[in-house]
Amino acid sequence: MPIVIDSRQLTALQRTLDGVSKNSRRDMGRALSSTQRATVTETGRATAENYTASTRRIKANTRASKVNTQNLSFTITGLRKPIQLQEYKHRASKKSGVVAQVRKAEGFKAIPTAFKVRAGNFGGSGSKARIFQRQRLLGGGQVGRLPIVVLAGPSVADMLSNPQIVNRIGEFALNKLATEITRQIEVAFRG
Repeated sequence: MPIVIDSRQLTALQRTLDGVSKNSRRDMGRALSSTQRATVTETGRATAENYTASTRRIKANTRASKVNTQNLSFTITGLRKPIQLQEYKHRASKKSGVVAQVRKAEGFKAIPTAFKVRAGNFGGSGSKARIFQRQRLLGGGQVGRLPIVVLAGPSVADMLSNPQIVNRIGEFALNKLATEITRQIEVAFRG
C-alpha cells in the first residue's frame, strides 16, 4: 500500500529552497535521505507497537528504495517472507500445547496440535526452537506419523498493509520532510 504525500506546504518549501540554495537538488536529496532513514525507523516502531514481533525482525524484512529527487519520493517495502511463529510472543507446555499472540490488541490463541522443538533435532544447527504443527487427516483425525509443517505468522508486507500503520507512517514522513527542507533552507541562508 503506497503512501503518497501531496502537500502544498511541501511545494512551497521546495520553491523557497530553489530560490535560496545554489544547489537545490543536492539539498533536496539530503532532506529526502534523512527523511527516508527516519521513516524506516518509524516503520519498525509503528509495526512493533501493533504486533508482538521484535523490531529487529521487522527491520530485517523491510527494504527502502533509492531516493528520487525529481518527484520527491522513496519507497519502503516489506518482504513477503512470513516471520516464523516463534518470533512472536508465545508459550509452550506439554499440558496445554502452544499458545501465541501475534497482534498486541488480541489475546493469546491456542493452536491445536502444535508443539515446540529445538531445531537441532531436525538437522538444523544451533538451539533455536521452532514451532511445528502436525497435519490432520481429511476427516479431522490425527496420526503420529503424519508430516509436520513449520508455523509462521504474518509477513512484514502483511503488517504494513494495516491502514493504521500506513496512516501513521505517512503523517510522520510528511512532518519529517517538511522539517528537513526547512533545515536545509536555514543552512542555505547561513552559508
